[in-house]
Amino acid sequence: MAPSLVVVTLIGVLALWVYRQVKTYQRLEDFGGPWFARINRLWLFRTVCSGEMHLRFEAVNNAYGETARVGPHTLITRDPDLVRRMNAARSLYTRGPFYNGLRLHPSRDNITSYRDETIHASLRNRLTPGYSGKENLCLEQDVDERLLQFFNLIRREYISTDASYSPADLARITTFFTLDVISSVAFGRTFGFLERNGDPFDYIQQLKSMLPALMIFGVYPEAQRIARIPALQKLLPQATDAVGIGRVMGFANEVVAERFGHDKIVRKDMLGAFVAHGLTKDQLESETLTQITAGSDSSATAIRMTLLHLITSPTVLRKLRAELQTACNEGRVTRPIVTDQEAKRLPYLQACIKEGLRLYPPVTGMLSKQVPPSGDYIDGKFVPGGVEIGWNSYGICRSKRTFGEDADIFRPERWLREPDAEKLERMVDSVSLVFGAGRFGCLGRPIAMMELNKMIPEAVMR
Repeated sequence: MAPSLVVVTLIGVLALWVYRQVKTYQRLEDFGGPWFARINRLWLFRTVCSGEMHLRFEAVNNAYGETARVGPHTLITRDPDLVRRMNAARSLYTRGPFYNGLRLHPSRDNITSYRDETIHASLRNRLTPGYSGKENLCLEQDVDERLLQFFNLIRREYISTDASYSPADLARITTFFTLDVISSVAFGRTFGFLERNGDPFDYIQQLKSMLPALMIFGVYPEAQRIARIPALQKLLPQATDAVGIGRVMGFANEVVAERFGHDKIVRKDMLGAFVAHGLTKDQLESETLTQITAGSDSSATAIRMTLLHLITSPTVLRKLRAELQTACNEGRVTRPIVTDQEAKRLPYLQACIKEGLRLYPPVTGMLSKQVPPSGDYIDGKFVPGGVEIGWNSYGICRSKRTFGEDADIFRPERWLREPDAEKLERMVDSVSLVFGAGRFGCLGRPIAMMELNKMIPEAVMR
């Protein structure tokens, strides 16, 4: 090829690249955002991998508005009304490519990764009875047993004396608690984290090492397709592994297999409800893995962050203890474990739980939804079809417009002394978004709230 032809070709390629960059920039030019984020995804990738994603998204919304640009084709919003509209039952918004990365099983999708609306809706309808507790007669009893086991572990291993100092890592043992709860309510038997006071599968460490990969998949969906090449899938966790996520998969497969065949186990628990509503063995193997990973970590985060704020807020802790003591004296609290319904009737306890969820939402991932092909208008600005809109849950729950100028402060009283009914309703609606909304709402919410309703008062009273 002649030198002049090479130069012309290079100039043509460069011109095409510049043209595409300009068109990409113009696509969402009405929305402000970091300049580097407007032309490539590197800014977004660095943000989701930084460990400060929630803070960086909040800084972007503070600087550029309630809905701002964080990628060439990506917006981030802290507008609760927009989040609800995207998640509404009849909304034309769909799950974006971000959700592909939530397929934890090597070869099967699950309720969190399906993007096909028809499949997702059908599966959700069959899963809901099991999560709601209506067909799980052992749900609260299983949680109570694990909670007693949790406090027995503390008494056995973490009581300091004059001769020895035995600090308890609440971040670690609350994770043991939620993992054993989800295995107990789902399968009818526990993993044994609390019994062993350790991680028998080396599961927690391996999950931490996998999270960066999920971050990459969320920003670069192309990487998901590469990871699904058969040769590379052999490197992923397998049910035959002796440790890690693969061992948990194997455990799940074993208990699922027990519910099928001639000698099948029939039990009125979550897994039994799923079987009764027609889920196949393959579907259950995928769903149970999702239950374990998604259900345990988020609940543990909510528990430990609420406890942290109580421990470091002496006035709040005294008020909560006084409410609980009065309830005990009046016989309004069952011993040895408060019931879920009793906890719901304790106003200051519920205010403390709401504040814990508000200040540190357990899930801060983008959970991006895709604008329908016809496009949409947001704040009077046109958004083309195919654009992804993620949510800033941290920003939604710390909005000064919604929660007042002290939105960054742990103050449970805000839930009890708000005279404006409309403002209080908006506060409740905003915090409820930590569990999602509409057709994408968290199925595990009843279990997570039961864990909070029991763990927080029992930890404070003990």
